[in-house]
Amino acid sequence: MIGAQAVRRRSPGGAGATAARTPFVVLIVTLLAGGLISLLLLNSAVNQDSFELNKLQKETTGYTDEQQELQQEVDGLSAPGALEQRARQLGMVPGGAPAFLAPTGTVHGSPEPATAPPAPPSPTVTPAATPTGAAAPGDSPASGGPFTSPTPSTGTPTPALGR
Repeated sequence: MIGAQAVRRRSPGGAGATAARTPFVVLIVTLLAGGLISLLLLNSAVNQDSFELNKLQKETTGYTDEQQELQQEVDGLSAPGALEQRARQLGMVPGGAPAFLAPTGTVHGSPEPATAPPAPPSPTVTPAATPTGAAAPGDSPASGGPFTSPTPSTGTPTPALGR
């Protein structure tokens, strides 16, 4: 008889346990599937951000290289030799001894006008060598001699002594 009572107890309890276990199993499977999907989406977002970061780093490297090239160009153009050459091309000459004005209004030193060094000998140009209507070297209206330089806004010669 003990066996019959055990069977009775198991059969009502066994069917109820299976019915009560089904929502729990569905809940666990749903949680696991949702976790895996969330992990997949998170991994995709991290990878996408990694690609964007890599692209931005390459872009930054390119901009850094360009900035360094431009800085080298500026350094080359601002070197004393390059500045002197550009100034001579513009018709400027080295200044003489400077004079200084004190706050009291007195002048210290003796100012001297800037003088151009002697011009190198120019090759002689014959009228046959110059095309009709072309100007000979040094005949430019903006040249105006060694003491002038063209004004950037008008192109007319102005004295360069005060510079």
